[in-house]
Amino acid sequence: MIKKLLSVSMVGVTLAAPCQQPGSSMQQITVATGVPLHIKVNRTAKLSAGTKVEGVLLDPIYVGDRLVIPAGASVRGVVTGITPAAHQVRLQALLNGDVTPLHEPVVDFNTLRLPQLSYDIQLDSHALIRDTQIVRFDAASKKHSIFWQVKSMVSQRVHDTREAIFAPGKKDRALRLLYSQLPYHPQRIWAGTQFIADLNAPATITLPTESPARLAINPSLNGLKVTARLEDSIDSSTAIKGTTVKAIVIQPIFDSSQNLILPEGAMLEGSILHSKPARSFGRNGELRFDFRRVDALNVSPRKVDGMLTGAAGSNNQNLTVDEEGNVKANPDKNRFVAPLLLGVLAVAGSQRDDDGNGLGRTTVASNGFGLIARIVALTANNRAVATSFGGYAFAKSIYFRFLTRGHEVTFPKDTLVEVQLFSRQ
Repeated sequence: MIKKLLSVSMVGVTLAAPCQQPGSSMQQITVATGVPLHIKVNRTAKLSAGTKVEGVLLDPIYVGDRLVIPAGASVRGVVTGITPAAHQVRLQALLNGDVTPLHEPVVDFNTLRLPQLSYDIQLDSHALIRDTQIVRFDAASKKHSIFWQVKSMVSQRVHDTREAIFAPGKKDRALRLLYSQLPYHPQRIWAGTQFIADLNAPATITLPTESPARLAINPSLNGLKVTARLEDSIDSSTAIKGTTVKAIVIQPIFDSSQNLILPEGAMLEGSILHSKPARSFGRNGELRFDFRRVDALNVSPRKVDGMLTGAAGSNNQNLTVDEEGNVKANPDKNRFVAPLLLGVLAVAGSQRDDDGNGLGRTTVASNGFGLIARIVALTANNRAVATSFGGYAFAKSIYFRFLTRGHEVTFPKDTLVEVQLFSRQ
């Protein structure tokens, strides 16, 4: 009897009181306010108010024990505003000769189409760009020689060039390359851009009625891997040891008999164990937190050891997660190789060939100021010009890789984390 009441209670809370008539084969399920939708744009659009944006859902949405919105569902919205790009992004652009006032879009995704439904579901959401990917624990790799790093860098460039020529989306990539070389250019929301859209109001979806999953009796949490989203943002520049960290499980966990162990909405609670802010001379931030408690409707609060095994981060952070769950922002890739090659090019630009022209003049110039540098170097026909641009590129590379402040470890609200749980008495 207690188990039956618990099942009814869980469904009533997690499904936000589904409306179901006796004998009905359909039920209404509500996705609560604040649930984030991870969306990827599938068609390039102009960056201007009123522009329509189309995308697909990257992560499925569960309510309790049930899949409500599958990954791949079509989502549409409209650009409702623009915000200035981050200061660091703007600074980098200016130093590369791009004087465009860079902005990022604010998109309100307002309709959702599920494959099994013939009508649109209305949404009220507010979305900002957040391009991230899950970084999982990776054992420390051995250090490679400078020769190996140069070879790897060249191979990557060859691979990128081949992809640019033959892979789908050539038109977009060609346009992005052109814009990256211009001092002033239009702005676009490129296909592949990712957004996090937080629901401003509940979304109600009518789906076929399903019986709630059977609850696992006194389930063991030992060894479970769960995916959750952080309830609040965490930043290595401001995090304080001992501060509480909470994360909400986004996918239900079942045992081998399909009995429910943990539902969507279960809460993980822990604290920050270690934090180190980024410092000057390229020293990057560090952050470590774990989880010690699990609260869910179908199980009594459990003490656990929950270790971070993966986390979503942006590519420019270059994050790694070690075997103890410590998250660290690493130095930029090719930290030593790139400045070395730029230095060689800068020296080469001052040399003369048989015609008396600067060797590799245009190649050196293009490393400093994009198309402007190429035009100036070609028209000036002067070794000093090419060498100056090459020296500028070399100095800029040294500054951003070795002298400026390093990267912080930043996890905004709703960042996805992967956690492995171990039972604790």
